[in-house]
Amino acid sequence: MEFTDFFSGSQTLSLALSFLAATLITALCIPQIIRLSRKYKLVDNPDQRKMHKVPIPTLGGIGFFTGFIVLSLFWMIVLGNLSDFVLFIALLVLFVTGIFDDLTDMRALVKFGIQIVVALIISYFGFRVESLFGIFGIYEMPVWAQYAFSVLLITGLTNAFNLIDGIDGLAGGLAFINSLIMGAILLLQGNVIYGILAISFAGALFGFLIFNFNPAKIFMGDTGSLIVGFLMAIFGIVILKAGAPLHPWFQDHTSAITIVVVGILLLPVYDTLRVFAERILKKSSPFKPDKTHVHHLLIETGANHKKAVFILYTTNILIIVAAFLLRKSDPSFSVLMLFILAAILSESINIKRWFMEIARGKQAMVETTKITSENRFLEDILDESDSK
Repeated sequence: MEFTDFFSGSQTLSLALSFLAATLITALCIPQIIRLSRKYKLVDNPDQRKMHKVPIPTLGGIGFFTGFIVLSLFWMIVLGNLSDFVLFIALLVLFVTGIFDDLTDMRALVKFGIQIVVALIISYFGFRVESLFGIFGIYEMPVWAQYAFSVLLITGLTNAFNLIDGIDGLAGGLAFINSLIMGAILLLQGNVIYGILAISFAGALFGFLIFNFNPAKIFMGDTGSLIVGFLMAIFGIVILKAGAPLHPWFQDHTSAITIVVVGILLLPVYDTLRVFAERILKKSSPFKPDKTHVHHLLIETGANHKKAVFILYTTNILIIVAAFLLRKSDPSFSVLMLFILAAILSESINIKRWFMEIARGKQAMVETTKITSENRFLEDILDESDSK
């Protein structure tokens, strides 16, 4: 059944209603989750590694998962097929895993194992990358490589969004921006159901961000971050499988859509790779938590939560715009340039932090010299007094 047939041509209205319905359902659920979380002390307590100073209710992912899944079920029943319902089951498994992790602090190895199994199953049902359209000379991949790459992409993005969920509104806001853009691309490709799912997910995230933006009243927890990263990967894979849309922006450039998807998903991936590399170079475990993520560095430079998330939203959009501008260039060159851009934007924060540390060091030296000079002046006076 065609989208335009079902809605008598009211595509824009239907998209808007899906977005608003997901927002409303989420916005109605979140206050109840906050109330129950406080009642049963299901909160994230502050410690030396966390940015918040008071206990904050977690499990916010339940709210936007509810808003999204209600709309998803409707669209899957109307327009879906078997693979779409397999996606629904996969989301439920990750959702339950996230709840258990938030409530019981599940072992990382167990959680990671569940993600791999889910990624393998979902890949078997067709959610896998089959070609890189010439990036680093790779076109159609053998089946085993399709599975390996897709599992790596799904589990990697799932954990990348989990790791970047460090300050109020960051992970949810990045996913909101990315969902809107990927939803538009999916609709350009003629993929109605996933276009609407992406827009509906953006609506659910918007309903959550109302309560998660600084000062946050609730966090998404692993319940939410697992779902966010997983869906970002799934939307990206669905776009890649369809290839370039039949649109003047992409026509005759089969690698263009791959470059754009890389740009959309790059920021959390780059930050995770950078942090892991730094930890390994320091001979520490790459999974050992610390405060070296890009949002932590921004806070160290004096930015508050709101300023930091807006800087990172802007960075994310700049990378996506750059990907769009590079879409007709050599794919290997374009991907390399996107990583270089991400590195420049990220390391500019580090450079500012280093200059601030140098300035603080110089200021401390001046103050120490001043205190020492004053003490010497007092010592001279005392010496003169004693000699008399």
